[in-house]
Amino acid sequence: MAEVKVLIEGYAKQIENGWVASSTTCLVTTETKKIITDPGCNREKLLEALKKEKLTTSDIDYVFLSHQHPDHILLAGIFEKAKFITFDTNLMYDGDHITEFDKHELGTDIEILDTPGHVLEHISLLVNTKKGKIAIVGDVIWWLDSENQIVDIYQKDHSQAKGMHMPTLVKSRKKVLELADYIVPGHGKMFKVDKSTIK
Repeated sequence: MAEVKVLIEGYAKQIENGWVASSTTCLVTTETKKIITDPGCNREKLLEALKKEKLTTSDIDYVFLSHQHPDHILLAGIFEKAKFITFDTNLMYDGDHITEFDKHELGTDIEILDTPGHVLEHISLLVNTKKGKIAIVGDVIWWLDSENQIVDIYQKDHSQAKGMHMPTLVKSRKKVLELADYIVPGHGKMFKVDKSTIK
């Protein structure tokens, strides 16, 4: 079975003229692959987290990018040997070689899910682990640092990103909550799913 480790817990704080934010970054390990999800935009934190795992950027086989926002993807290019699973019409990039991927591209224990709403093109991972099914959901679910992590599928998306569509986002939230035992949000702490929150 695959393993999921949160390397960096995502954070998001509004300031007077913008944000201080970087996404949650996970290391997903299978028998044959090391996968980084949403490497974020804080280089120092990312390199320090890899070092703690005794990894370098060249040890990573795949980078999974949930959606196009820079606080999730800005550091993708530092993984010089990786292939990139992207939100971009479900395309995988291996240098300049671009191919379609299927939902089990990363292995039988990992499913790539379409989860639009925060933006039109958004994907998530559902990983089967010994602990249960862990969904790494990017900004399908996320919180400001100042908020309590209370799951509400109708919670406002604070970013109000271009292409955000609330009814579609609610459907994606329901989908990941129904499928997963645990959720890794784009910003905030991993949590155990309480199925009673799905209405």
